[in-house]
Amino acid sequence: MPDRWLALRRVGEWAGLESDQLTNYLATARPVHNQALQARKEESSKSDLRAEYFDFLNEAVFPAEPIVSFLQQNQIDNQIVKRFETGSVPVKDAFRALSVIDYGLDEIVDFVMLLKLLEQYQERAEIAVEPLENLHSLAYLVNYRLSESDSYAVSDDHGFGMLEKTGFRYTFERRGDYVWSDSLQRDQDRLAAWQILDRETIDDPQPEWDITYSVSLGEAAELFLTRFEKRLNNFDSFLLNEWEIQQNTVLEDFATSSKAGISSHLESLERFSTCGDGKVVLNGRPKKFKSERDQKKSQINV
Repeated sequence: MPDRWLALRRVGEWAGLESDQLTNYLATARPVHNQALQARKEESSKSDLRAEYFDFLNEAVFPAEPIVSFLQQNQIDNQIVKRFETGSVPVKDAFRALSVIDYGLDEIVDFVMLLKLLEQYQERAEIAVEPLENLHSLAYLVNYRLSESDSYAVSDDHGFGMLEKTGFRYTFERRGDYVWSDSLQRDQDRLAAWQILDRETIDDPQPEWDITYSVSLGEAAELFLTRFEKRLNNFDSFLLNEWEIQQNTVLEDFATSSKAGISSHLESLERFSTCGDGKVVLNGRPKKFKSERDQKKSQINV
């Protein structure tokens, strides 16, 4: 079955929801989804959703009154609300991406460093990252260690733990025993749509796994890295090297760890253990990379 939260989130984005609206939509949709899923499981003849999950969403989740009311209260276009009411939301289309996407250097830095994180992970662990939430936790630990670094590449001028010059731009929130970033997930969705990342459903997940996907480098990853990595290395080697050093130490420590092992480490960190569930545990870098050569955005053809 596709990631239960991924489908809900992608449809919310398709409907035009952003930031707090998207967060509140998910908070509304998740209990509706869980209740509908539980009712479905109690019907033994309809226990397997792998081949018809999107139909299930349109039949039992999207037309539900709490979701429709939320959309109406947030002034979503009437035609889109009608698609929810009638159970005709184009869920598959919500996963599609444009074949040509324009991005600036700031976004490409994150893409490249995320791919390098996966590349180094696979070299050490010799498997894809699984489950999906482990990738979020690893990226968080990279930023956390950068925020604790004494290097002048990191500054607290904007508040404790705010990364000024380096680290992923993603903001992380606590979600149970792991961390999650909606913006990181959106980037993963884009990279997967371009076949730069591969994301597959895990057939035999562990009981403690929340999101049963594995993530690995896709066919186009090497081409992407070849195209952009040299350019970034010429841009500002110290900042990116400092970032990569911390990234590699995280992988040395946790590339072969289970979700339980990573969660145990997170609980040992005061910033995580004292953070309420659903609350922001660490902000990403607020400043963007700039370059005279990169005033115009780069076009990525996939």
